[in-house]
Amino acid sequence: MQGDHSEVLGAVAHRGGSLVQRPELTIGVKQAISRSTGLDLDLVTRQPLDRRDATRRQHDTRVAEPVAPAPRRLLPAFDEGVDLRVGTLDDEGRAHWHFPTSWSSGSGDHFEGRSGPVHDFAFRLPPAFDEITLVLAWPEIGFPETTVTLPLPDRATADRATRSVWDAPVSAVATAERFEHHVAASCPEVDVETGTSAAAPQVLHRSDHAAIVLTRLTVVDRTTLSVGLASSARGDAAQAIRADTSRGTDSAPAIAVVADGKAFWVRSHSGSASGGAHGHSGSQDFLLPRPHDDVLDLLVAWPRAGLGEARARIPLDSP
Repeated sequence: MQGDHSEVLGAVAHRGGSLVQRPELTIGVKQAISRSTGLDLDLVTRQPLDRRDATRRQHDTRVAEPVAPAPRRLLPAFDEGVDLRVGTLDDEGRAHWHFPTSWSSGSGDHFEGRSGPVHDFAFRLPPAFDEITLVLAWPEIGFPETTVTLPLPDRATADRATRSVWDAPVSAVATAERFEHHVAASCPEVDVETGTSAAAPQVLHRSDHAAIVLTRLTVVDRTTLSVGLASSARGDAAQAIRADTSRGTDSAPAIAVVADGKAFWVRSHSGSASGGAHGHSGSQDFLLPRPHDDVLDLLVAWPRAGLGEARARIPLDSP
């Protein structure tokens, strides 16, 4: 379990929301999970939408002065970054800079849209407890070095929450109840990092060879939830999924929202998967309607991995 966070639960370290709001950049916490083995931090940055049309942008590029870079105080004079840099301050005020473990980006909409360039950075930091001071810097776009101190769970809380997904309690219960099945309507796109975490990471469904884990449940606004799932399979289950993948067949886990005796199956809006000789792992993100009673009633299944339908009722913590 040491060093491999993909199959280890942890404690919610920060409930999400904005860390920094400046004209050139906003930064928010999509997810933060504390374990005895380390701190996982997922940050989303957004730059303003460029309202100029192509003609105006080309003209301004020819005549405008370049953006003046922000001064460096903690960053070295030369470093390997070209986007957001994230560091941690030690007790003596020295900055220790960290490379992201993964990242993704989008260019945003055209000048009539709603969103400018957006970047999602995942960092795996050393274990930290009680509080941590982050240093955020992006000098090339004029964003100055900014320090933010975040409260964190204490060591005992992180230790209790650090459990393998293969032996943690399971939230869902197998069900033979019959539902009228529907495809759920799509929810509008939202800025996930503006929401608030509403449930702890937990195992939703599991067998000896496969597990589905709720990694993130975020209340984004009064109408929308953002849900992150992780899945792991090993042995024969992993081999079956790997065979499906080689044929181009989608065999990912599925979830449905239960309401009024009906199951509304939700399409993921993003996801990834990887596998090898020893197993398979995947992740998916979903947008769901927020339930009126603040209890999320889910059906969870992963037929290709041998997990039939199970039902989980997850109360939402009040933001």
